[in-house]
Amino acid sequence: MRRFLVLALAIAAVSAGGAHANGSPYSPGLVYGWSGVGAQGSGVRFVAFGMPKSTIVAAVRARDGQVLQSKVVRGFYGVPLVTYDGTSGGLSGEGTSLALASYGPYPGQAGKTRFVLLSTRTLGVLRQVVLPGSWSYDAISPDGSMLYLVEHIAGGSNPRYRVRSYDLNARRLIPGAIVDRLENESVMDGQPVTRATSSDGRWAYTLYARDKHEPFVHALDTVRREAFCIDLPLRFGQTKQMELRLRLAAGRSRLSVTRNGRPLAVIDTRSFEVQRG
Repeated sequence: MRRFLVLALAIAAVSAGGAHANGSPYSPGLVYGWSGVGAQGSGVRFVAFGMPKSTIVAAVRARDGQVLQSKVVRGFYGVPLVTYDGTSGGLSGEGTSLALASYGPYPGQAGKTRFVLLSTRTLGVLRQVVLPGSWSYDAISPDGSMLYLVEHIAGGSNPRYRVRSYDLNARRLIPGAIVDRLENESVMDGQPVTRATSSDGRWAYTLYARDKHEPFVHALDTVRREAFCIDLPLRFGQTKQMELRLRLAAGRSRLSVTRNGRPLAVIDTRSFEVQRG
């Protein structure tokens, strides 16, 4: 009981102090502390607090910061950030699974990246995933059976990467990358700026900024393991592209691209046609 109280007080202290994002040279990084990740309207957020050799994971009630449940997980993990605007991920659409991530080596260097899947009901470990190389979290299927990861091939100002899928039930990395069947390019480039996710967690829409090209939206269907790349007719430099944001309409049929609150383009999520805002 005393140990539980100490852990609870430690988590509450971190919660009160705000979130701490630990950056990465090749991905948006991980976040520790209060903001964590939570389903819209659930009132509960899941937070991670890194210790020297372990991680405290807790379910925290958002309105008053009360720790509803906590567990100590062996290894150093954090809630994954999926875009540079601070959007976090890891929670499955059905709300039953939570994926946490570690840092891996710099692209091209030796080392491994670790992920852990937890039950949101008990915070117990469901699966552990260890992959050689440099990886980061991208998305998870609504039922928590399929993990989508970014395999980092090159870092720097113009990173190169590809999206892969990991079957958590079969415990194996599925061969090949998730690619747009029309583009047929397995390796992508650019910086993940912002994300919008459908309410059921099936679709993850990520806007990428590019140095010498127009931005694009990567639409990932986490159920069918399909992706579509949607080029945006916006002639901005990369700095201004980093200011773009996505807003998904309630009916999920319209995805708006905005900058400083002003709509610049609208994507029809059924046909992926783009119109000027």
